[in-house]
Amino acid sequence: MVIRNVATRWNYTHAMIQRALMLCKAIEKWVFERKELRDELYLSNQEWAFLKWLADILKMSLVIL
Repeated sequence: MVIRNVATRWNYTHAMIQRALMLCKAIEKWVFERKELRDELYLSNQEWAFLKWLADILKMSLVIL
């Protein structure tokens, strides 16, 4: 199931990114199969790496708090 971001709850951002990373192959396949979505939603390897880095940063914040 997809986790949606909630502007007033920053930890939901971490949960959403973690879920996307867990489902990255399925997300890539789903976006690639829909030509109308490819240009807007297809993430490069660099963008996936950035999300992983961001998830790690947010995870540290969860531990601290």
